[in-house]
Amino acid sequence: MGISSSLKHDINNLIKNELELVKNNLISIDFNDDYINNLVNEVTITSQKGKLLRPILTLLIGNFSPNNNSLIKERIINMAVAIELLHTASLVHDDIVDNATHRRGEKSFNNNHGDDMAVMMGDILFAKSATFVCDTNNIDVVNKFANTIVDLSTGQLLEMQSRNNYSQTKQEYLYRIRKKTSSLFETAAWSGGVLSEFENSHCDMLKVYGENLGYAFQIFDDIKDFSETENYSITGKNPGIDIANGIFTLPVIISLNDKKNNPFLTSDDQINMKNAKKFLDLNGYMKQSMDIGNEYIFSAKNSLKLFPDSELKYLLCEIADSIN
Repeated sequence: MGISSSLKHDINNLIKNELELVKNNLISIDFNDDYINNLVNEVTITSQKGKLLRPILTLLIGNFSPNNNSLIKERIINMAVAIELLHTASLVHDDIVDNATHRRGEKSFNNNHGDDMAVMMGDILFAKSATFVCDTNNIDVVNKFANTIVDLSTGQLLEMQSRNNYSQTKQEYLYRIRKKTSSLFETAAWSGGVLSEFENSHCDMLKVYGENLGYAFQIFDDIKDFSETENYSITGKNPGIDIANGIFTLPVIISLNDKKNNPFLTSDDQINMKNAKKFLDLNGYMKQSMDIGNEYIFSAKNSLKLFPDSELKYLLCEIADSIN
């Protein structure tokens, strides 16, 4: 899962300067206190090692504004910064919940400074993201962003509530990731269209595109948790962290009706991830999960069916195809 080098090149040619502005904004946030600034920089510098896919969506869509001007560009930059700050805040809190020790190849903030400090760091990033979205001067975008914060928090709470729940359903899982992940992708794509003054019908298509892209992203990210081939130096995450925390993702949930030799239904404290992946592969549960993820990729692309043929449409479809 990842954007190919050729696709990165195409995107970079279009939004290189804008993406650099977003990165510079992220590492130059000033709280008028050197201690706080250094703490925040520790997180925002690490965040730039990620894919930055969500702000890229906003910037890319903004690049094709039908009414491109300096004011629109400024609002798009502010929105992209807000999107990435919100995502980063959610990851800081997520690492506390997951007892994660590393993030993107570096020690996680909670590992460096403790859970109490990490809670406050997540909070300050949440709050700061709101100041950037307010600078867009668009009340509809501000309302959407506020509801997205609610969705992210709701999704995290639902994930915590679902721990070690052997009766949970695929529908409950999908609802959970709709809140936790898909909502921010949806907001990133939709706001790019709204702030760029796209037609309402086109903004609606971008909204559906982002929602489906988010579903696909999370499903394939969850599948990746079982991969033996994932390189820790690239992902910065240890395979099996979800299972270790009692979080059942799609392949596991689909398998729960299979009582025979199911490693997830044993009384063992620790599950051998190599054997677990073999079980999921041999019984087709991994493939079923991939098929569902691919259905969301298809839906993301199909949502743009009536979108005007353009370079933007082509690139958005290419991004969707890169998810798996």
